Amino acid sequence: MAIQTLPEAMTGSEATRARNMRRIGLALFAIPVVAAAFGVFGPRETTGTASGSGYELTVHYPQATRSSIVAPFSFTVTKAGGFGDDPVIVRLDRAFVDRLDFQNWYPVPSAEANDGRQVVYEFDPPVGDSLEVSLDARTGPNQGYSSDDYHLTVLDGDRDAATVTFHTVFWP
Repeated sequence: MAIQTLPEAMTGSEATRARNMRRIGLALFAIPVVAAAFGVFGPRETTGTASGSGYELTVHYPQATRSSIVAPFSFTVTKAGGFGDDPVIVRLDRAFVDRLDFQNWYPVPSAEANDGRQVVYEFDPPVGDSLEVSLDARTGPNQGYSSDDYHLTVLDGDRDAATVTFHTVFWP
């Protein structure tokens, strides 16, 4: 009894169709590979600024990031003439914080409050005109895709002084 190791020969049209299907499959496979090579899936970072009521707010944030990689986030609040004895208070969307595997702020806030939608951080007044804060965090593991606008606001008393709206894409 003979065991066949090769399939029956294909006709010309069958061979052409099979070749075209392989080419389509390879092209579909190449799309995410090429996109990743160009950094579409991150990490990418950028900076946004806003000013108002004597405050200037600069935010350095991840524009695109993936699960379990470093998500650089920092901000600087500047007030001409300094802050005196007043604390520096900022408000950040909780949805952004929830997407991160949060380690710590540098410097550490002196107080923190959460209203369910936003987290309010209070920092001791710095010496000088600027407070520089950075977050040690990674993008949380097992994150699904999301693409949203987030807001960081510096408060002057009870009112918003300056708000930076930033857009971050979280890839799985």
